[in-house]
Amino acid sequence: MALLGRRRSTTRLAPELDDTDLGKVRKRLVERGSSGGRSLAVAMIEQLLRDTGRDWDRRAHRLSVLAESASPALQRSWAEEQPQDPDAQLLFAWGVLLRARYEEQPVPGETREALDACEQAVGLRPEDPTPWVVRLGLLRLWRRPGAEVFPLWEEIVRRDPWHREAHFQMLGYLSPWECGSHAQTVDFLDRVRAGAAPTAPTAGLEMAALIDLYQGTLDQGGLEALTAVHLWSRPNAVAALDRALADWPRPGYLTHAAAVADLNLLAYALVQAKRAGEAGEVFRAIGGLATAYPWALENGDPLQSFGGWQQRATG
Repeated sequence: MALLGRRRSTTRLAPELDDTDLGKVRKRLVERGSSGGRSLAVAMIEQLLRDTGRDWDRRAHRLSVLAESASPALQRSWAEEQPQDPDAQLLFAWGVLLRARYEEQPVPGETREALDACEQAVGLRPEDPTPWVVRLGLLRLWRRPGAEVFPLWEEIVRRDPWHREAHFQMLGYLSPWECGSHAQTVDFLDRVRAGAAPTAPTAGLEMAALIDLYQGTLDQGGLEALTAVHLWSRPNAVAALDRALADWPRPGYLTHAAAVADLNLLAYALVQAKRAGEAGEVFRAIGGLATAYPWALENGDPLQSFGGWQQRATG
């Protein structure tokens, strides 16, 4: 959905971003929880994903939000009752992936079930990159070797060369905090920048990498943390911020499903780079739709952090 430079009076966490149809389904799932209305909830999910068609970017966004909003019981029961429905299999698998992120050690049995569900979905809809994306995320959690991860990556980009979720997963996997290095991260970003259009769904990848590097440096503590702010004055960081600031806030420039999330990344990066005075137009384009990441990094309260900086930037 195109960004329309909207302005809202209230600030809220909006996992659905500006996808109003997704927001309606999410609201019903969250309000009802696991009590009652299961058939209606499944019907709404089915219709929403059916309407997404072959827009793989929006399909991934919707599935990720639905997996976070629908109860694990609903996800599992739907997958078990509809083994021939790729949407049911993927909702269950993505739900396992999201829950595993918050566990110190993923549960092997449930991970195996999720991988099996992905394999089932591949057979049911071979052209869809989504099952491969979820499998990539699961193997990343287990810190599996590149020999297992990179073939999944090839399957994804063959189906959708600029899949946002896949690129963000691979960025994390290649980072020095996980299974890669700074050199691998830089090489990956260079290759994406050279091939992708500035308005592709991968537009926010470099901004996310800068934030991850900054946060990772802070987490090291000591002298590294004290000098972390200087990362934002490096030529590559300044150039990335300048490019994004010049174009991203313009109405209709970014149209991919997670465009609002990328604007949140830009606003946060400007704040951390001591350029909050330049972020007003970005906050206005966001329109009060805050994202938990990266704003929760600052003080654990994303709404407080977002709201405070928004007020300073917009006056």
